[in-house]
Amino acid sequence: MFRTFCVAAILVVGLIAPALGSAQDPPVFELPDVTSPGRRPQSRTATPASVSVITAAELARLGVRTVGDALRFLPEVTVRDFGGLGAVQEVSIRGSSSPHVLILIDGVPINSTALGIAQVNTIPVDIVERIEVLRGPFSAIYGSGALGGVINIVTRSARPVRQARAGAGSAGTTTGSVLWSWQGDRVRFSVDATGDATGGFRPNSDFGGQTYGARLTLMPRDDRSLSIGVRHYRADQGAPGDTAFPSPLARQGAARTALDATWRAGGTGVSSTTLRAYWMDETIRFTDPAFGEQDRTGTSVVGFEGQVTRQRGPAHVATAGFELQRHQIDAVFDSIFGMTPIQHEAWVSAIYAITDHTLGAATLLSAGLRYDTHSVYGSQLNPRIGLVHRSDERTVWRLAVGSTFRGPSFLLLYFPGCSNPNLRPERAWSADAGVERTLGGSLVGRATVFATQAVDLIRSGCPPVNIDTASILGGSVEIEGRVGSRTLVRLSASLTDARDGAGAPLIRVPSLGGAAAVHISLTPRAAVGVLLTYVGSRPDVDLSTFPSTTVTLPAYLLAGVRYTQMLGSGTLQVGVDNLLDTVYEGIKGFPGPGRTVFATYTVGF
Repeated sequence: MFRTFCVAAILVVGLIAPALGSAQDPPVFELPDVTSPGRRPQSRTATPASVSVITAAELARLGVRTVGDALRFLPEVTVRDFGGLGAVQEVSIRGSSSPHVLILIDGVPINSTALGIAQVNTIPVDIVERIEVLRGPFSAIYGSGALGGVINIVTRSARPVRQARAGAGSAGTTTGSVLWSWQGDRVRFSVDATGDATGGFRPNSDFGGQTYGARLTLMPRDDRSLSIGVRHYRADQGAPGDTAFPSPLARQGAARTALDATWRAGGTGVSSTTLRAYWMDETIRFTDPAFGEQDRTGTSVVGFEGQVTRQRGPAHVATAGFELQRHQIDAVFDSIFGMTPIQHEAWVSAIYAITDHTLGAATLLSAGLRYDTHSVYGSQLNPRIGLVHRSDERTVWRLAVGSTFRGPSFLLLYFPGCSNPNLRPERAWSADAGVERTLGGSLVGRATVFATQAVDLIRSGCPPVNIDTASILGGSVEIEGRVGSRTLVRLSASLTDARDGAGAPLIRVPSLGGAAAVHISLTPRAAVGVLLTYVGSRPDVDLSTFPSTTVTLPAYLLAGVRYTQMLGSGTLQVGVDNLLDTVYEGIKGFPGPGRTVFATYTVGF
């Protein structure tokens, strides 16, 4: 496999290299601001992809603690909570399940090899420069795990920042962070440390977690850079279980370390070459004395990737790349029923190519193709194609179609007594169409409709099997920007009709969702914010009955307020979450926290 992969990668680079010309302006309609749609910097209005972006400045106004908390303000995104601070947050895009969403930090995937999910609750917003959410068919070039979409988290290491933050809140919650960076003529260095702790609002729901990071960037020339980074996360927390079957003694610990090195040549223009190597190791330990359970799940990923982007004419940009990954799992499940070890590895290789071609002055055609080979479940070929057209200075239209897949995770393939090594990848075709219009000043409105047809979905059980299908139809509207001179808004509403092959609604997918964030400057040094999130009714599984039954969880509305005041050289923010003290369950058996208050103080130095 390794030899085949190398030959294929050489062929891709060889096919594009003869046509490489000198760098020119890319076929875009405005300045670049996202990287996820084409794996290179480009404008949102120059890609057929449906992309939403949250910046560091907006994260500060929202006053949220984790990436998962921020994502609930975006259209077509649902965040399902298993509790308060530190609890798992499942992210769904357009009705997908959590393993169908690929999470990247600075381009490096962090989804668990064991379960396929990524813990967005473990990513503090302090380190984030921006969050890009790519929804729908344009995720085809990202391979396994991107069936629903891609979330690309860009950290602040790319620009100078020096700040410290401290905070406290309800349930004995404390938070803090320090970010520091230094930049010379050809060197940039940054370090950061964040920590969060809480006593929890349920018995055995305490949490303590820390994140540490550092990055060194060397720039021997203006168009060359080598960036080396390390990030470590660790946590210890209670595992209270659901309300029907509580686990008052269960504990869980987690540790994740990631290293990456990225070489870039070509500067900020269209012409660029990127080589990246990375390694991630994750260990999760779970103990429950009530059942004599002591489980340890260790996984690791080693990856190497390369990409070339070049201009192939005055209105044609081409990108080609390859990826190689080695996945390993080393786990032990030990309980009163016995001890079972698991040790497996898998190799993944891929090549992809993307072409962006302008058709006249106002239309762009984008097409991509990716071929994946996995040592366990075989090969997959996934295309994508899209059009973007600017009908006038204020209006942009989009259309995209593509196919994506998600390969089965290690535990679905090899979990003792309840697995299926013959599982096939889940596959889906999806399409979307949308329009973006400038409504005035910096206020922008967007409307999108989408459709997804999925096959070979994996139904959990003993053993899991590929028998499910799903059809998902939906749409969303979004308005963001400035209203007048003092008010910033982000408003969104999403409709989703997600059904399985028998016509039954998909579990945990709300038919209606919405969010609103309004930030009003009272004076040059003071502001107030109002936050609203709405999750409509949705079916879920009640595990307290035997056999389990399907129930409908009621809709709920959460309201929050923020008051921000500049004090000296720092900023004080006071906030209240769940202002109305709403009683709700994000997932059946896992209630959400009631009214909570917090205060943080951030200072630059």
